[in-house]
Amino acid sequence: MTDHLAEALAALDAAPRPLARRFDSPEPLAGPVAFLPAAFNPPTLAHLRLLQRAAEAAAALPAAVLTTRNVDKAVTGAPLPARVEMLLAARRDGYEVAVVAANAARIIDQVAALEAAFPAADPTPVVGFDTLVRLFDPRYYADMAAELDPFFERRRIIAANRGPHALEAVAEWLHQNARDYAARVILVELDAEHAAMSSTLARDLAAAGRLPDLVPPSVRTILAERGYYAPRSGLT
Repeated sequence: MTDHLAEALAALDAAPRPLARRFDSPEPLAGPVAFLPAAFNPPTLAHLRLLQRAAEAAAALPAAVLTTRNVDKAVTGAPLPARVEMLLAARRDGYEVAVVAANAARIIDQVAALEAAFPAADPTPVVGFDTLVRLFDPRYYADMAAELDPFFERRRIIAANRGPHALEAVAEWLHQNARDYAARVILVELDAEHAAMSSTLARDLAAAGRLPDLVPPSVRTILAERGYYAPRSGLT
């Protein structure tokens, strides 16, 4: 399975235009889709809870979208095929999310990738506060207004609190830094426990010799078997 996933992801990453592929089903995505683009290194309960909250808010199918490219990060930790495997494993624990990969780094290009691959889908991006800030960072655009204005004319995004930032702080940041687009952002709140979780914390726990309990049980099993973030003998 890993070899098949590696070949599929390599072909996706080599594609000359934004493109996406679904891995949990041969059926194309269709209708409203709330998609969370992330590295999933590893997938955490916070990722899955955010997808659940976003899907409820948008009356949409939740989709985890592994990004093969990132505006800020190189690929380290678990290989990309293993991250797809972990997302598929989470489905066995009852998390009914579509598992997709896309070769685009920016939110607006990820939407284009999903539209190209799944013409019947109506994708809405889901972001945490840190990704929301990057979305409105001029460094990632030749002309931010020229790209974001038409995007927000036809799309909305769903944003949530993360870490120490309460939902009120997210709303205040939007009105101070992205006032022209704030009405197109749907805010959803994560509880304090899930808001404090992160893949970084999961990796740090694994590196300290502990299997993180902030990932689904089937993901814990994979980490115990393969030890992507720490020597296998050191995980407990």
